[in-house]
Amino acid sequence: MSSNIVAIVRYKKDVNFQKLVGGWCKYVSKDGADGKSLKDFSSSDELFDKEFGIYDDTIDNDINYIWDKNGDIKKEDILKDLPKDESGRMWNLVISFPPDFALESGLKTKQDYYMMTKAIMPRFLLDNDFDLTNTRWYASKHNDTDNPHLHITIFEKEIRRKKDTLEKSSIKYLKSNIASYLVDNKSFYQEQDYLFLGLEYKIRKNNFTKVDKELFFSSRYRKALNKDLLNLYDKLPKRGRLQYNSKNLDYCRKDIDKVIERILYHDTIKYEFEKYYHSLEEIQREQKKLYGNNANNKYIENKMKRLYSKIGNDILHNFKVYNSTDFIKRQKEFLKVNIMNMNFKSRPVKKNSTILKYAKELYKLGRLAELSDSDIKKLLSDWIRRSNLDVNVDNIFTAVRMTSEDINATDFYKSLSHFGYTKEKYTNYKNKSFYKNIRFKQFIKKANYFLESESKNEERYLQEILEKELQGKEI
Repeated sequence: MSSNIVAIVRYKKDVNFQKLVGGWCKYVSKDGADGKSLKDFSSSDELFDKEFGIYDDTIDNDINYIWDKNGDIKKEDILKDLPKDESGRMWNLVISFPPDFALESGLKTKQDYYMMTKAIMPRFLLDNDFDLTNTRWYASKHNDTDNPHLHITIFEKEIRRKKDTLEKSSIKYLKSNIASYLVDNKSFYQEQDYLFLGLEYKIRKNNFTKVDKELFFSSRYRKALNKDLLNLYDKLPKRGRLQYNSKNLDYCRKDIDKVIERILYHDTIKYEFEKYYHSLEEIQREQKKLYGNNANNKYIENKMKRLYSKIGNDILHNFKVYNSTDFIKRQKEFLKVNIMNMNFKSRPVKKNSTILKYAKELYKLGRLAELSDSDIKKLLSDWIRRSNLDVNVDNIFTAVRMTSEDINATDFYKSLSHFGYTKEKYTNYKNKSFYKNIRFKQFIKKANYFLESESKNEERYLQEILEKELQGKEI
């Protein structure tokens, strides 16, 4: 998939840093650049606008050609943050996408490209040994060629990086991480489109098989999160209060924190976390100026406890919902994705009555997974072939199709035992596949929303401190 993405990097140096950055800003703001504000959601899906006549008049008329990690930014705001009459250097990236590929991958609007760059840029900077607190990047989307493309500039506020060149491997990893991001979002966008159209969208195992071959960073992340979550789920009490700060969770709070940290350091959220943490450091520094090095000043510690508590409770709530879901419903969700790849096989049997009994059990499992008649026939056919049974699949299907579809937990495990799956083997198989179904984006989305809200509160509080400090007032 990453072969569809073209990434080129160029290096520039100038004795006048303002002129260097200003020249880039002027170039990317030319005709052909996308000037819509990121606050303009009127074209969030132009395809639906055209097909269904749906129009949204919530238009932000500001023209914004450039964005950074925080959203739209004007050229003058970029330049006023730069040192004047100093030399500097910058690295310019061009990332291009075939138009059909971009649309299929969910890159439809400027907002989509913004979210992607926000997700992939931290990893690219770290791969090239940039200090995130000292580095700035800005991006602009252009439509002046057949292929939509991004112009991204990177520079340091203070020159610290020794090398002028970027790591060759970082471009390869950049393309891989973009591919991972798009694959991860492709099924998400497809699901939203299908829901919008009122159609039932069922994700089959073969979708995940295709994804597995294309995932890079995202697959590793899911598997690691899978391991941490399953370890936590095994330790959590089945009864009692499930709140992050409750005493009955003291014994496994480190396991909860491990999951929280994995969320906070995901590429799509680490920038916001970094920004939030630095704002806390700045406030604590200002407090020390006012009150001295007070040992009781635990501002950062208290805020981090609050953050961990918020994300931890989201994780625990997810477990409570999972744990309270009816057993058969949980198995149904798993089988809907995996049943066609479980390779069911029975021990050699000759009695027609036993074969028919097993076929009825397999039919029930197929119906539980909401398979169509044709898929159930395929399921039966694969089982007959693997078990070396001398029966006709059409005759078997006709004989079992009127079977009652009701199944309880006892019958469920008993049926699986006839097809090569003990309870332990089935649980292990399910746990290995669990990572493919982790809705980790929900955790990240909620954490990101909380961080953005808290960052704004901290900025307001810092401004209040500085204003009162200037006026000589008590805080």
